[in-house]
Amino acid sequence: MRIVLWWLFFTALCIWIHSLIQGIDCFGPALLVLLHLRRIREAAWLTPVWILINEGAGSLAFGLSVLWIGGLVLFFYLLRQYLSSSNLLFVLTLSLLAGIWDATLIRLMAALQELNIPSEEVLMLGMKTAVAFPFLWTAMLAVFPLWGQSDNVPS
Repeated sequence: MRIVLWWLFFTALCIWIHSLIQGIDCFGPALLVLLHLRRIREAAWLTPVWILINEGAGSLAFGLSVLWIGGLVLFFYLLRQYLSSSNLLFVLTLSLLAGIWDATLIRLMAALQELNIPSEEVLMLGMKTAVAFPFLWTAMLAVFPLWGQSDNVPS
């Protein structure tokens, strides 16, 4: 029960952060931290919840969050083939890829809906994602002892 309450609190906190800082997604880094910590069961049941929240809150066509999360997971596992997921270079590279992926997806989905979003704004959203990502990753790892046992943490 404690873990469910934690995730309810965490999800509410993420929604609040999303409202404060437009364009920042806390759910993507949280999912990747769960994968890093090998908490697959929690990642499996939280992912659809977070996708539905992001899809409901977003203004672009349905599917952006599915592609966003899917791309992040793909980048995580591909990058983990070459670097340890606890390596700083891993997190920084993943952050850069997340920023590029975010800008690419926004551009693609806006074009599919025939929306004209200025290139500078799309680029700024990608940069915000890339800059915020390592801070979100670090913060989530720092509060992990509040979530439960950390026996699964890889070295």
